[in-house]
Amino acid sequence: MGKSDNKNIEKKSNEESYENKNKVPVTDKPGKLTQEEMDEIDNSSQSKVMLIASLAKKLGLGLGSDLSQVEYPSAFIAPYSTLNFFTTNFSNNFNILLRANKIENEIDRLLEVFKYSTTVHIIPEDCMKVPLNAVVGETQCSNFHTQDLNDPNNIIKDNYYISEQVSEVPPNVATCVYNKKEGVKALFNHESKIVFQITNVKSPTTGKKCVRFEKLNEEYDIEFPVLHSRFMRGFVEYCGEGHVKSNKSKPYITTNFLAKPLIGGHYNSYEAKVYNGVDSKPIFKINGQWDGDSKITDCKTNETKPFFKKGSNVSNYTPDILNTDSTNVWKSIIQSVAEGKSINLAREKSKIIDYQKTLDWKPSQFFLNDQIGAWEPNLFQE
Repeated sequence: MGKSDNKNIEKKSNEESYENKNKVPVTDKPGKLTQEEMDEIDNSSQSKVMLIASLAKKLGLGLGSDLSQVEYPSAFIAPYSTLNFFTTNFSNNFNILLRANKIENEIDRLLEVFKYSTTVHIIPEDCMKVPLNAVVGETQCSNFHTQDLNDPNNIIKDNYYISEQVSEVPPNVATCVYNKKEGVKALFNHESKIVFQITNVKSPTTGKKCVRFEKLNEEYDIEFPVLHSRFMRGFVEYCGEGHVKSNKSKPYITTNFLAKPLIGGHYNSYEAKVYNGVDSKPIFKINGQWDGDSKITDCKTNETKPFFKKGSNVSNYTPDILNTDSTNVWKSIIQSVAEGKSINLAREKSKIIDYQKTLDWKPSQFFLNDQIGAWEPNLFQE
């Protein structure tokens, strides 16, 4: 048995020890820390794992507790807005959809949409920290340029994204990446929870997630896996089943994002099966790592070849800084951190949120489309 195996067994033992020693009553609604309790945690020299144990006890956390509205000490706050998760990451490979828009074959087009869907998953830099909760009406939007995958010498410039916090309780972020000229848009509504699981935290999301090709009058529904922050093991991963399905054509794809085993295995692995919509058996199988290389196998011939390698194809971002932009909302925190100043993130965050609530903001860039049960950008409102 190698050193890495010993470490994994040790981590499992630590998880079991943590879970047994730090059991707390099951509660859906966590308590609230006093400023003194926050300062005590921030000034502690204990490890982050032990601080989480202390935090859990003070808040009265139990299996299934919702952490979405918890006020965290500075030690657990990342100095950027939650909207950062829903902007550039969704646009980095948007040109895959622009290429798919010109593909006539239903299966080939489906495969391109699936490729794009694997590029939008987000891994936080630090699994022990949560970003600043965006306030209702907070926005991020930008124009961006991307390479034409059908003509590498051509740069497609009229692409845009817009993201807005449309609800505070429950937290809901609406994001749209689009090219109106080409009639292509990717729409994501992320109504999320942060659920305490004793040795990890999971973040399931609900809400419409789709890709639409206006010229083809076709829409693909995308179901995402669940984000798990495994703080005891020091990493974040996506796990669970999903799919990509068209409202017009029969072919569809089912997905299974795999948890990293304690011993061996790979990070960010997934398996997918492609069906023609007629036969019960898949016609292709895809496997690999969504943040790296993946391969596709023809189930009839058993031939395997490279499928996709994730990259970034955006060459230029030109942000449209509205008054409601994240950089304005959280300006004092973002500036202080950028300048290396020592500040109490929790206190500054609380001050900003209290001030923002006096402004009584409402969603200004998105409207609730009752026909599809989702938030869409105003520019698509007829």
